[in-house]
Amino acid sequence: MTSSPEFNSNEALHQAARWCEEYFRAHPDMSVGHSMVSLLDLFSQMASVQSEPAEDQRLLLSSLNERVEAYVERFARGDLSGIPLANVPEPSDSVKVELQGHVAFEGDTDWVPQPQACSGEQDGRAIQGFSLRLAEDGLPVSLRYKAHLAFKGDTDWHEAGDFCGTRGEWRRMEAFWIDLDDQSEQFDVFYSAHLARLGWTGWFKNGQMCGTRGEYRQVEGIKVFVAERNGEAV
Repeated sequence: MTSSPEFNSNEALHQAARWCEEYFRAHPDMSVGHSMVSLLDLFSQMASVQSEPAEDQRLLLSSLNERVEAYVERFARGDLSGIPLANVPEPSDSVKVELQGHVAFEGDTDWVPQPQACSGEQDGRAIQGFSLRLAEDGLPVSLRYKAHLAFKGDTDWHEAGDFCGTRGEWRRMEAFWIDLDDQSEQFDVFYSAHLARLGWTGWFKNGQMCGTRGEYRQVEGIKVFVAERNGEAV
């Protein structure tokens, strides 16, 4: 009698995640795709933890469980889905934005080019403020941006080069808006946030709110770039 092959839950979940990845790539209008794949990958990691020593299992499963809960919560709410990555155009070569953040306990980051992340997410450190500027080798556009700060509310709009937020006041930045002030017909500005206990949001654009108000979810990372309107998707 031939015995059936041993079922490997880790491998099965990994294969399911790859299948979903291909499926959602072919259906970019489905905004839940990225989160679904991430969830399956997390379940695969949880299955592989079963082979670890008991004490390590407890710690690893606790960490993975928090991440699963964050993805499930993001599923349940639609306000942070934004635009799926597959529907986002490529960054422009004509207009280039650079980003700098102020990270709690660390200070100002280096300036990073679009669409790289400015982030304190690895250590769970809050972004308390940020600045945007245009690269010297790009076309000039009029950028403006503002933020929602814990216990202070919405800031005024700031222009390129200005710092928006606080330094050393321990006030979380919980949301932000970025816009092209003159709203030219040629370009759109896209941005995303890494939120505490939720991970990266979808992409938002042209003055839409990215983040939360009053939920005690600090922004831990920012990505931003300018794209040519009607440009090709990623």
